[in-house]
Amino acid sequence: MTFTDKAHAAAEHIVQDFRERGFTHVPGLLTADEVTRFRAAATETLAAHSHTDDEFGTRITATTDAWEHHPVLRELALHPRIGSLAEQLAGMPLRVWGGEVLRKNPGHSAPTGWHDDLTFALLDSRLIFNAWIALVDVPAERGCLTFLPGSHRRGGPAHVELNEYKSDPDNYLFTHWPELHWNPRVTIPLRAGDATFHHGRTAHCAGANTSTEDRLSFLVTFTDADATYRPLPGHDPLDLSPGQPLPDHRYPRTPRPHGAR
Repeated sequence: MTFTDKAHAAAEHIVQDFRERGFTHVPGLLTADEVTRFRAAATETLAAHSHTDDEFGTRITATTDAWEHHPVLRELALHPRIGSLAEQLAGMPLRVWGGEVLRKNPGHSAPTGWHDDLTFALLDSRLIFNAWIALVDVPAERGCLTFLPGSHRRGGPAHVELNEYKSDPDNYLFTHWPELHWNPRVTIPLRAGDATFHHGRTAHCAGANTSTEDRLSFLVTFTDADATYRPLPGHDPLDLSPGQPLPDHRYPRTPRPHGAR
């Protein structure tokens, strides 16, 4: 199914998929013309504002607050079609928390180990989740994402401390939840313009880029509209106070298509 501007309501199976499995695949979220335009903006921003992860060995090159620096990427992060779908998946009002370009270079990348995004979250929120949007074709050999279905519904603490990830980034989830070893694993190759949406607590990983072309994607992070700021021990990067509601001017509510209710 192709998701177009005319589709004001997400297909029921997409919503159910996200809530039951903790992730869902949405083909054709962006049109071909949109992909071309946003890919050009992503490449431009990577050249101007980016860093490469060497600390944890993934070698992913990422931007820093790309959606705040580049008007075209801000347009992507605040795309009404994407925001409307996100709110239907969540079943609650949301705001946009972030938007970054991610690149895995061919021949110089490494696998991204198993993790969940709540490990790194700087928020108290009922729900945090990501839209991972492919700006190029991402077959398995280019490092697409693999998920553990239903892992967002596991018991125990909501998240583990960041220092546990730092001490054992590849195994920390399995140390706390050894039953995750036996979860089925679902790998989702994407065409340019496709997206996956995944819950912040869903365990996932990505392979190395063993192809001959860059893997290029854009990550939009959504959070509950009533979320508040919660710095992590030793990691307080924002000029916000602990417990402060997120300011609307910097983290706006998700927009909806014109005429949507």
